[in-house]
Amino acid sequence: MTPPNNEFQLILGHRGFRGHLENTPPAFKRALRYADGIEFDVRLTRDGRLVALHSGEFMADGRTYRVDELTYRELTRLHPLGKLVPTLKMVLKLSPRVMNADVKDQKALSPLIRKLERKNLLERTLISTDDLGLAVSAIEECPDCKVGFSITRALNLALSLRPPSGLYSIHVPLDLARYVGTRGLLTLLRLYRRKGLRVWLWNYEMDEPSLVPKFMHLADAVISDDPARLKRFISYRRTEVEATLYVGKE
Repeated sequence: MTPPNNEFQLILGHRGFRGHLENTPPAFKRALRYADGIEFDVRLTRDGRLVALHSGEFMADGRTYRVDELTYRELTRLHPLGKLVPTLKMVLKLSPRVMNADVKDQKALSPLIRKLERKNLLERTLISTDDLGLAVSAIEECPDCKVGFSITRALNLALSLRPPSGLYSIHVPLDLARYVGTRGLLTLLRLYRRKGLRVWLWNYEMDEPSLVPKFMHLADAVISDDPARLKRFISYRRTEVEATLYVGKE
């Protein structure tokens, strides 16, 4: 494994742009105007179609439906997003330079890997999950894949301190700063780096522009809810710092 880079590199759109159109082609297209790539969720329908949806259940007509119990045609007829629910094929047609496929359904892992192999897209795709067992399965099934482990709850945090061999990255929520403080989160990120892991930051409900600059020197990527806003803010901060460096120079 090559060592992680020591400077901030990538911005990815979190489900494209977080909001009511997240994980849809419009959100992905908008994100790619500003970001280096996109993060999206992956599930499998009953008829074997890989789709980008975060939740495995949804309400319609007063009933609860499961994505894995519906065909893709039934899904697009019943889901509130309708035909905006994209297949993986639709996502790949957008040709993102960098992709983070977050696997939400264990049954989706093998079809996802096969699809990426057929399209020669393993190099530009990171497969992530918040299930450590699924991460290990991905590493074993595809040694050439970049596999990331996402911290989504206290148990994940504990497990992340003893990462499996072959893991590529740890995906750390900015929200941890609320519980362990800025200093505690910085210490945690340095620990992951010492273990040879890349650090990808993501957000649940924190203010990205106020927090990302505090940690970006230890991050290889940020999965941003609003990549346009974050990119503008980061560009402004970098310009501000560069201007300060040259004050007083001939």
